[in-house]
Amino acid sequence: MTHPLTIGVTGGIGSGKTAVTDWFASQGIDVIDADVISRTIIKKGSALLASIRAEFGDWVLTAQGEYDRAAMRAHIVANPHAIARLNALTHPAIRDEIMAQLAASTSVYRILSVPLLVEGMAKSPNLAELCDRILVVNVSRQTQIERASRRDGQSVQAICAIIDKQATPQERLAVADDVVDNEGSLAQLYAALQPLHERYLALAKARLG
Repeated sequence: MTHPLTIGVTGGIGSGKTAVTDWFASQGIDVIDADVISRTIIKKGSALLASIRAEFGDWVLTAQGEYDRAAMRAHIVANPHAIARLNALTHPAIRDEIMAQLAASTSVYRILSVPLLVEGMAKSPNLAELCDRILVVNVSRQTQIERASRRDGQSVQAICAIIDKQATPQERLAVADDVVDNEGSLAQLYAALQPLHERYLALAKARLG
């Protein structure tokens, strides 16, 4: 059975991926967002949170027994090797939830938003393998810094450190089937997305016969 067309959406921090996926959602397209899943899957009382606690210690919990994301971020900054230990626990659960949401999708095509889609392509299995096309949201480094600092309240130094750990624009563009420039206004972005949506509708309908 042919699966519905799956469009992978990716881009660096502050590129505006959420604005892009929100627009597709407004057109009735199902959006499966790996970032949202990663934030919601580690729930209080879950087996996954218990595994993280067993691996790292009680400090990963707040006084209320919730996952302390701020503490984990600080720990990873101080101990960069810790990210591999955390990913080994969380990535299988995230992938399982992505697969479940893809299976439940009912729109004519669907969006799979993965911030680190390109970075994960060297490994197998990887989420890029689930995508039929890759749409890259492209902006300048300066725009990334301005938007991310305004949104997250982080220092320029912290944001630059994140950018430097992510794929370069050239690496993303090398694997892109489609590119949308997001340097302008939301109106300009939406105008650029409309023809992509129409193309994806045509491809999806042809695929399903």
